[in-house]
Amino acid sequence: MTASTRHEQVLAFGTGYLTTRILRDGPHYLWCRAPGPARTGGFTPVPATARRALAALPPHGARVVLGEDTPTEPEQDTAARPGDNPADAATERRYRAGSAYSPGHVPGTDRVAPAGEDTPMEPGQEAAARAGGNAATERRYRADAAYSLGHVLGNHRAAPDQWAALPRLLRQVGRTLRTVHEQVPASAAAGAPRGTLRLAGWLAGRPGPGQAGRLHREAHARLGRDRLARAAQWCAALNTPGERDVFLLGGAALGAMVPDPSGTGCLIMAGEELARGPAAYDLGWTLGELAEFRLLHFAAGNDEAAAAAAHCAEASGALLDGYGAAGTDRAEVARAAVLRVLLHTHDYAAFVDWTDQLTQYLDLLADLIDHPLAAVGDFPDAPAGHRQTHQPEEQ
Repeated sequence: MTASTRHEQVLAFGTGYLTTRILRDGPHYLWCRAPGPARTGGFTPVPATARRALAALPPHGARVVLGEDTPTEPEQDTAARPGDNPADAATERRYRAGSAYSPGHVPGTDRVAPAGEDTPMEPGQEAAARAGGNAATERRYRADAAYSLGHVLGNHRAAPDQWAALPRLLRQVGRTLRTVHEQVPASAAAGAPRGTLRLAGWLAGRPGPGQAGRLHREAHARLGRDRLARAAQWCAALNTPGERDVFLLGGAALGAMVPDPSGTGCLIMAGEELARGPAAYDLGWTLGELAEFRLLHFAAGNDEAAAAAAHCAEASGALLDGYGAAGTDRAEVARAAVLRVLLHTHDYAAFVDWTDQLTQYLDLLADLIDHPLAAVGDFPDAPAGHRQTHQPEEQ
């Protein structure tokens, strides 16, 4: 490959579990994703039967893209253009409401939210962000934007149009998930969902990377044995084969959903963790992320935070409305959403680093394990923010 055929890198970010590089490809972008350096095992293969079945699905505004495994290009260091990424390779912008890997603004827009501050990446974070370029192959997806709905959620002031479109887009995602679950045969994927398998191992006390052990000790202290045992039972229910199993995308996360610039549709990057299991898993994965922002990050008590939390609740309802109530167990979906919050807590400790905010997550999780329907907005006394409303359990 000659230098003239290389793609310009717009953005790179990642954790020890997953790395992402976004390359400019003419008027489009290539999202190049690879397993992170601390991850055990690679992406799931995409069987031909699954690829054919997904390609035949009718469009619902949200379309599933499986991506292609491609040899990794040599890294090309080029200056970011205006609207791509204002931070250099060793700097990230941290936001109270975003992850450590959310960029300083929504790429492709000219708006920057005022709440961030530039801070040096820690050595492990910088290595993870670059690790995608060190993998022999990466999975590529062609998209029309260099930002995901996860970026929009974490920095919604930078993308007001896409933020406003979030409920409409997630209604489309719900319809698409329903179509996937009904029309793609469950036999097109093998194995239980990787997320709850990973979480079940951690709950059982198996050694894990990074700060997973420290989090396990903190979880026992703050949640108690009974709550953790309940979470383990919920994992087992999702991981055990059953007659109601469907084909799962296995990671219907907001960070894998890329909106069209117009905000009229989006694509769902899938294929990295295909699985079979209850439909609640895919729905819960998206709902858990919305619950996390609604109940923790957007719980400052001011009007702006209250409006953002209400918007997340509207988006959650839209996803469920798009999917439809037939054949779904609301309580099962709610439990899957709680497990998504718990897994995100685990994955940050295991694949990023320790932060004291993880104790706030554990306090929220104590409430959610006691009242799981709060994760889908159905419980009248849903926990508010990170206030410790739970009663301590016997350790």
